[in-house]
Amino acid sequence: MDGTFKFADFIAGWFGGICGVVVGHPLDTIKVRQQNFGTKLFVAISRTFRHEGIPGFFKGMLCPVLTIGPSNAILFGVYGNLMNVFNENYVPRQVSHTDFDALRHVFIAGTIGGFFQSLFVCPAELVKTLMQIKTEGKGSWRRHSEVVYTGSIDAFFGIVRDRGFRGLFRGFAPMAIRDVPTSGLYTVTYEALNSYFEQCHVPLMLKQTIAGGTAGVASWILVIPFDVVKSRIQADSYNHPQYKGMIDCFYKSYQRDGLGIFFKGAPAIVMRTFPVNAALFVGYEAVLRHL
Repeated sequence: MDGTFKFADFIAGWFGGICGVVVGHPLDTIKVRQQNFGTKLFVAISRTFRHEGIPGFFKGMLCPVLTIGPSNAILFGVYGNLMNVFNENYVPRQVSHTDFDALRHVFIAGTIGGFFQSLFVCPAELVKTLMQIKTEGKGSWRRHSEVVYTGSIDAFFGIVRDRGFRGLFRGFAPMAIRDVPTSGLYTVTYEALNSYFEQCHVPLMLKQTIAGGTAGVASWILVIPFDVVKSRIQADSYNHPQYKGMIDCFYKSYQRDGLGIFFKGAPAIVMRTFPVNAALFVGYEAVLRHL
């Protein structure tokens, strides 16, 4: 893959990612608040709207908007280059759904791309989570707001100042488990469905919408418990932490809230994931075709 394709993927990934962020961030905010405050979906939505209005649903969106382009470039750049290593005749989005050797390469390349992407994304997810739990409500709705940041940039530099750069990677373990293998599943699902729908002569935008949305749901549905733990660790107090690590968070969350807590926010995740990834791939492919 030459430099032109890498640059085109970066621009297309940035645009597609922003499309996904704008579509999905309100439900992502609700998901994070459910996971940290233990509220039901419609309670979280109504409470957010009542106390903060529409802007409350978009808290913490600056970091994803600024980082989603580079993070997508990392995922798709590593993925594309590795696919070229595995097969010099590789053509993006033209892997046959019946070619299991090629799909195995797709999974491996996607997994490795997901690892490097998660290294980049973890600090942004931390800042986003801290901003999303910064609410205007009272009582338990505010129980995590020990340190108050004025915005995403203030949160980023505040963490570096108080905890060093290592502090930006809080919650990386559950995030890596959440994102690394599922990035392989994500790319496999998209490539396979793309190939299948191509044979069925499905219209281009409909094909991308269904393949992208389904890939997103398939890659998320199995790892929601790790997303809950990641959110709780990242939202935890720095000075008086409840959790010693990922395993401790699993144990204490189960002891306090039961098994159901590990699927808290699942409806919001499913409702968000399909349109987000559909918008991401439609935007990505549209820009890529014109570069």
